[in-house]
Amino acid sequence: WGWGAQAVRGGCDLARGGGGAVGIGGPKGAGKTTVLTVLSGALTPDAGTILFRGRDVTARDAAQRSTMGVGRTHQVPRPFAGMTVFENLLVGATAGGRKRGADAYRLCLDVLEQCELAHLANRRAGDLGLLQRKRLELARALAVEPTVLLLDEIGAGLTDAESAALVSTVSDLRDRGIAILWIEHIVHVLLQVVTRLVCMDAGRVIADGPPEVAVSQAAEIDAYLASQA
Repeated sequence: WGWGAQAVRGGCDLARGGGGAVGIGGPKGAGKTTVLTVLSGALTPDAGTILFRGRDVTARDAAQRSTMGVGRTHQVPRPFAGMTVFENLLVGATAGGRKRGADAYRLCLDVLEQCELAHLANRRAGDLGLLQRKRLELARALAVEPTVLLLDEIGAGLTDAESAALVSTVSDLRDRGIAILWIEHIVHVLLQVVTRLVCMDAGRVIADGPPEVAVSQAAEIDAYLASQA
């Protein structure tokens, strides 16, 4: 998908070409969510450059990047609680996806089916359970028809069965050609989907590569730092 960034203490360099799924792991406070926030346009970096499909989008805000094909979920779901599930998607389809009329409705119906929310289309978003809110968060991001999907711990708080269902949904999106950047503390969930893993600590990338290689590199670095303490 041709996008790169330099952010978080100037020590985090990310670049990616093509599709697939990339995971970001690391301890609490490593800078993972900050990276996603910068890439989505919700936070402007003090230095560095963000490129999306070869274009400098560093000065573009989240709304502008959404219309360019960047979808993002949040660690804590942020639905419009007083609106129905369908109305939540319609906001994404019209404001972010720039769809109108019948095209917007068709897109929302398709996304409801993808995220297994069709039976809840007329339910108030504020009345949903955790898994349903997580699915709605994902559905709202998909309603902008993203080419890149930024996922921030959408597996947190779910049961094993719920996590398995989520893995299936995200894997389907990856296989459809949507590029995915996924932060997740539940490593075994992450490793079922991603083809590349970036490990961060203190705002810097400490390992990067195929999941099994990155995990090994990160473990070696942790062991070295512990020996120097």
